[in-house]
Order: sequence, then C-alpha cells, then structure tokens
Amino acid sequence: MVTEQHRSAVAVLGAGVKTAAGNTTEELWEALTEGRSTAEVFEDDRLPEGVSTLVCRDHDFDAGAYLTPVELRRLNRSQALAVAASQDALDQCQELPAPERRAVVCGVGFPAATTYEEQLTNLLTGGLRSMSPLTIPTIMPSSVSSLLSLRHDFRGPSVTVSAACASGAAAIAHGVDLLRTDAADLVLAGGVDSLLTFSVLAGFMKLDAMSRHVDRPDLASRPFDENRDGFVMGEGAAFVVLARGEDAIGRPRLGTVLGHASTSDAYHLVAPAPDGEGALRCMRLALADADLVPGEIMHVNAHGTSTVLNDRAEAEALSRLFGMACPPVTSVKGTTGHMIAASGAVEAVVTLMSIERELVPPVAGLRAVDPAIHLDVVQDAPRQVPSGPALSSSFGFGGANSVLVLGPPQR
Repeated sequence: MVTEQHRSAVAVLGAGVKTAAGNTTEELWEALTEGRSTAEVFEDDRLPEGVSTLVCRDHDFDAGAYLTPVELRRLNRSQALAVAASQDALDQCQELPAPERRAVVCGVGFPAATTYEEQLTNLLTGGLRSMSPLTIPTIMPSSVSSLLSLRHDFRGPSVTVSAACASGAAAIAHGVDLLRTDAADLVLAGGVDSLLTFSVLAGFMKLDAMSRHVDRPDLASRPFDENRDGFVMGEGAAFVVLARGEDAIGRPRLGTVLGHASTSDAYHLVAPAPDGEGALRCMRLALADADLVPGEIMHVNAHGTSTVLNDRAEAEALSRLFGMACPPVTSVKGTTGHMIAASGAVEAVVTLMSIERELVPPVAGLRAVDPAIHLDVVQDAPRQVPSGPALSSSFGFGGANSVLVLGPPQR
C-alpha cells in the first residue's frame, strides 16, 4: 500500500552517464547545447557491398578507469558501461543506508548483445570448447542488476526491467515505487544497452527502422524533422540514486521525481498507436500521480526517435494533452542516437539538468519541423525556460509507455 507519507517527491541524489556525446553529465550537456551529432558509419566486413548504416559509439569511454584487468576480460560492454555510470552516480552521495536497505533496478533491452554474438560465433566456428564458461551468467537479462548488487553491496531488491525502449524510465519509476512502499531506503536505478553489433543492427535494418542518410551522418538522426527517415543506434548507460524526500533533508540533490506512470498501447508489436492514445493516457496518469495539470509543465524531453511513425504519434499525444499551449519540446537523440534501454534514463538526467539550468537543448540536425507535427520544437539554439516540472517520455516496441514527471530540488 502506498501511503501519503511515501507519495512525497523522491529526491535524486546523484547521476552518472556514459554516452557517445559524453561520459560525464557536463560533457553530455555541452554536446547537447551545441546541437552536436555523434553519428558515424558502422564498419563491418559482413555487411553486403553497398549496404551501410550509422551508429553513435562512445569512443572515449575508459573502462579501465573502473574495472580491474580480470573484470575487463570477463565483463561485456553493457556491463562495463553500467558499472561505470552507477559508480559515478554513487560517488555523488555523501552516505548510504545499510546494505539491506539498498535496492538496484536496471532497465535492459538486450544487454548481452556483444557476448551473444561473440559466443555464438565461437560455438559455430570452433565448437563447444571455444565457448566461455561465463556465457550463461553473462547473457541472462538479470546479469547487469546482479552485477551491480555485487559490485556495490546492495542487498535489498535486485530488479530487472525490460520494456524495450521504455526500460530506463520504467526502471526509475519502479525505483520510486520501492521507496514509496518502504521496500528500500535508497535505490540505484537506470538503464543500459550497447547494441552496436552486426546481428542486432542487421535485424533493425531488416525492419527498415534505421536512417539511410549515411552520406550525411550529422543529419541522420533528426527527430521531428520533415525529412527524417529512421533512427541511429547509439550505446550508453545512465543511473540515478533515489531516496525519499524526507530522508534527503540537508543533502545535495539534483532534482526530484514528482510522479510517473506506465501503460501499453496494446496495438502492434513494433508500431505505436497512430492517435497516440496509449502515450497520452500515460502522460495523464503521470501528471495525476504528481498532482499536477498540463499547464504546470515547463518543457518536455520527448522520446523523439527520428522515425516517421513514432514522432508523429508522440506529437499527436502531446498536442492532445496540451492543446495550443504546448511547452517547448526537445529530444536528445539527434546527439546521442537511440540508446534503447538506456535512453529513458539518460533523458531523465538531461531533463533534470534542463530544470536546474533553466535551459532546454535544441534537437540536433533539425532543419524544418514536419508540417504534420504541431509542437514548439526547440531548434538551432538552447531555449530559456522557467525552472519547474517537466515531462520525460519513453515509448518502446510492443506499445510500452513510461513517463516521468521531474522537478527541481526540494530542500
């Protein structure tokens, strides 16, 4: 049962990010406010001649700064990114409760993509002897949450959330509920994915979901643009440290989680409901959970994938929610690419930074807004906004929707 005491705003005490656009929150913020693209051509000899795609790869990530030589050999890319981002977030916290009162919630899409491809190749080319004995414990979806529990000595709930591209936001939402129901006193929550492998990218290419603007990588991922033609796959991780507001009195805070909601379109395996009904219902429920009305929202950090159907469905939901008074809307994916399960968590952190700085970054690559989209999309330069509540929206395959209502720090 959720009591009124536990429905108070949840404090965000720390945040860590790892993305192609930066490995600290400040680096990421600089890239976003500059409207910088990180897309590049994906190189792989297995791609047929004349076939190519784009990715946003975190070239500057230094796993060795966080992992021992043994860990560097054993952990895959997603696990390494998660360890690093979570460590950065925890380093910002002055004190932690007893290990039994600490929980981990990790949103994942396909966190073992690199391991799965490597070990399947080993099996098919070298036989059973060539496979790693750590294959199964590494490819289990819960492997990242388990690793973080072990790594940071979190002995409370260890939860894995997999809701496609809504996973990172849904993980933060679940972390809020663990605090509200007194299942934990502190929660490490976020998301991670690194899907820059031939097999995964080939699968998305077969879905015709990815941008074909390989001749202009800087214009490939451009949410809400009239000439967008698909997303660019990125990689990344983001984690936040959550605590009940009353337990965080006097402690430094990055912001607050005021409310959240999750819904399903129940419409299609990969396409969103065209009228945005599931997303709209999710936004309304999240606002109700935060005890707010649409007019109190200062800006929206949209899911904004740069695909034709998703952007239009999301725009329809926002237009129906706000009417003619829609606040400024942005999307980070023009800069970071689509990080699948990590996206919602990264975007939540960016939303908190926007609230703190009273500044909304522009959508990178956006030249002209799709005439079918009637939103106040931020382009060309950052937009000044008053500090106040904001929406961070995430939507995934299968109609998974997760919306966070975030706010400034409450002392």
